[in-house]
Amino acid sequence: MFHIVPAAKKLVVGAAVVGALTVGVAGIAGAESMTTPKVGAHFNCARADKVLARIQKGEAHIAAGLPRLAAAEAKAKQTGNTRRADRIQKRITRFESPAFKARLDKAAAAIEAKCHVPAPGASTSTTSVKG
Repeated sequence: MFHIVPAAKKLVVGAAVVGALTVGVAGIAGAESMTTPKVGAHFNCARADKVLARIQKGEAHIAAGLPRLAAAEAKAKQTGNTRRADRIQKRITRFESPAFKARLDKAAAAIEAKCHVPAPGASTSTTSVKG
């Protein structure tokens, strides 16, 4: 059975790692061209597809888990467990915040730009014709 709390912890840790990778080192700006966004001093583009897939997977887990969290909050309120309901509401607010989503989107965009890879599931410019 999938538990939202461990998955949420993994997602937050993963987002923190991706955020740390996007910060980079200030001294590298002179070494690279100004058009390349900073993903991190030691980011390996060979792992770009894996990291982008992980970001998308985390976003999917959040989207799937929000209705369950809302139901758990309603149940906690109904049974009178207000402390639990407040904690769940705080988690829901954090996952729905535009800043959280923007941070994930910014990290994915920086990786795509630096490594020149499309996001997983993004359509490519080639088409196949069956004849």
